[in-house]
Amino acid sequence: MLCKSLTETKINIIDSIMGSGKTSWAIQYMNEALVYQKFIYITPFKTEVERVLSSVNLNFKQPEANNAGETKLEDIKRLIADGENIVSTHSLFKRVDSEVIDLLEMENYILILDEVMDVIEQVKISKDDLKMLIQNKVIEVDKKGIVSWEQVNYQQGYFEKIRNLANSGNLMMYQDQANEPIAIYWTFPVETFKFFEEVFILTYMFNGQIQRAYFDLFGLNYNYKSVISKNEEFKLSSYIPFREENRSHLKNLINIYYSSPRDKIDINKIGKKHSSLSVSDLMKKTRNTETKKLMRNSAYNFYRHKCNVPTEEVMWTTFQEFKDKVTPSGLKDHFVSVNARATNEYQHKSTCIYLANRYTNPVIKNFFSKHDVEVEVDLFALSELLQWLFRSRIRTDQPINVYIPSIRMRTLLEQYLDNEI
Repeated sequence: MLCKSLTETKINIIDSIMGSGKTSWAIQYMNEALVYQKFIYITPFKTEVERVLSSVNLNFKQPEANNAGETKLEDIKRLIADGENIVSTHSLFKRVDSEVIDLLEMENYILILDEVMDVIEQVKISKDDLKMLIQNKVIEVDKKGIVSWEQVNYQQGYFEKIRNLANSGNLMMYQDQANEPIAIYWTFPVETFKFFEEVFILTYMFNGQIQRAYFDLFGLNYNYKSVISKNEEFKLSSYIPFREENRSHLKNLINIYYSSPRDKIDINKIGKKHSSLSVSDLMKKTRNTETKKLMRNSAYNFYRHKCNVPTEEVMWTTFQEFKDKVTPSGLKDHFVSVNARATNEYQHKSTCIYLANRYTNPVIKNFFSKHDVEVEVDLFALSELLQWLFRSRIRTDQPINVYIPSIRMRTLLEQYLDNEI
């Protein structure tokens, strides 16, 4: 870890299964808030912004760009300075800068973060360029991996983005055992969490998320809570570890497709290897016309012949870069992003096709490992799969049909339903 403790802000991880009422609790909590309490509510989707605006009796404002040239980032600064209750998206919140942080330090806001964020992202730059910047003492890297910009006379050019990130203190480098540079990363400014009165993060299986590793990396303390409900009233309770959940109802609702000896074609064989349908595997498979056709046909066979459902009831996914190459016939308009979460838009879907095998970026995993922070790769994959599946009608306790040809992802789901994970 980089430090023992950065902040005394109370960070609460509201870790409960999708559909348990986390957002409903948050809306109730804000509606029951004392007059002096102020909130910033951050959610992945604009539809959820609208839900907060229409459901909370506080006068929430969302940052807007205007015709005078003021950006959303500038508007959120004005709203914070005015002490307004604010609702916005992850994409805007990720752009917070030192001025936003300074404003938060002077205010007493409560942050409600609906689902984890992308708090670390690799910056595109070659290893050779990194070596050149280090050798020419343009940048320096301290023992913690934090990158600083040393070339004060550099005004503009190819490395402006690197300079700006380094000057903001949000740039870290991963080096191998020989201190050779491998990659550099933008990290969300961790100080942001320091200046909230209290933080609530609404999620599930936080231990498998990159944001948990990020919190551990920077030494942030956090505690777990669960949500329970009775008669449409929601409250926080002591944490119920997800491994102790009763999942029998889910096992009855999730109908996983398995091949039969009578099948002429085993549509699960496209995912028979442990690494099948991962990004690297799909890079190879999608270069070949026949393998692309086989994947498309397998998915079509599942929803049209095995399930016999209309396309309107189907949701499917793969990694964005392969979407156009493996879109099953009839499903062009029924793609749901592989990292979808925190939306009810697809809760009418009865049939789910998952053409993916999720892994954490190995370089990011090794970056955390170098700082003695472990990323639980299988738990990450499972949590991402569950988030995606729970966009469907299972969130309303209705049965779903699921096609997961990846043997690794299918096995993780089986183990979860059997309470083995």
